[in-house]
Amino acid sequence: VNLLTTYRQNGWTLAVDGIIYSHIKLSGYNGDEFLLWLRGLLAVMNPYPGPHSVLILDNCRIHHVEGVEEMCETRYV
Repeated sequence: VNLLTTYRQNGWTLAVDGIIYSHIKLSGYNGDEFLLWLRGLLAVMNPYPGPHSVLILDNCRIHHVEGVEEMCETRYV
């Protein structure tokens, strides 16, 4: 989630019980940096159908880089 879409300076993940992962950086994200963020997030997520097991992404171009689907499938997210 990024409140200032044109100023992508941070990424964070919100759950019903609060923020479960945060990654702060000074510049924008590209596909490779998104994969690094995703790797950190998946480390704190659980396999489906457990808590923190559903990941919702919008249609941002970096969410569709090669490797995203495979990383999620490996963790059963």
